[in-house]
Amino acid sequence: MKKLFLPCLFFLSVAAASAQSGFNDSLAQSRNRITQKAMLTLGTWAAANIASGFIIASQTQGEARYAWRMNAYWNFINLGLAGMGYLNARKAMLKKYGLADNLSAQQAIEKLYVFNLGLDLVYITGGFYLRERGNFQTKASSRDQFKGYGTGIAIQGGFLLLMDGVMILLHHKNTVSLNNRIRRWELNAGPAGLGMVYHF
Repeated sequence: MKKLFLPCLFFLSVAAASAQSGFNDSLAQSRNRITQKAMLTLGTWAAANIASGFIIASQTQGEARYAWRMNAYWNFINLGLAGMGYLNARKAMLKKYGLADNLSAQQAIEKLYVFNLGLDLVYITGGFYLRERGNFQTKASSRDQFKGYGTGIAIQGGFLLLMDGVMILLHHKNTVSLNNRIRRWELNAGPAGLGMVYHF
């Protein structure tokens, strides 16, 4: 009986470790693919806003001209962030992740996007604040500038708020999957010492 039990235990351990390794790799790949797609989306949005912003600003006057200019200016930052984020996600694809690494990475990325949501709300509020300040400007050019820049910032903040909200939902699905996997592991203490049990 003991001879049969030990090989079975060994094969079950190998199977559990193999399943865990495959899960860790697929979770990490999913996280990095989501990030890559998000950075491509942000980069496309940025390039479109830069091109259209300068073209339309040159063909309009007043408040609209400043709004389109702000869309262009703002998106140089977005384009830089998208490029860095995409390259970092590609590098992360080559890394091997264990369960603890994945847990840490998932927590970090969700915290990052929650922080970004807060920033997005600040951008939107700042945009409306600039628009309100424009109402108190006596010079027409200053009024147009405040209101136009405020509109541009609020629009960009709104887009980022939507994008970051979607990113939180996508990454949270991976976090739920990871937490479910962690719950399958159980630490047991007995007369023979500590043991780890994996529930299939």
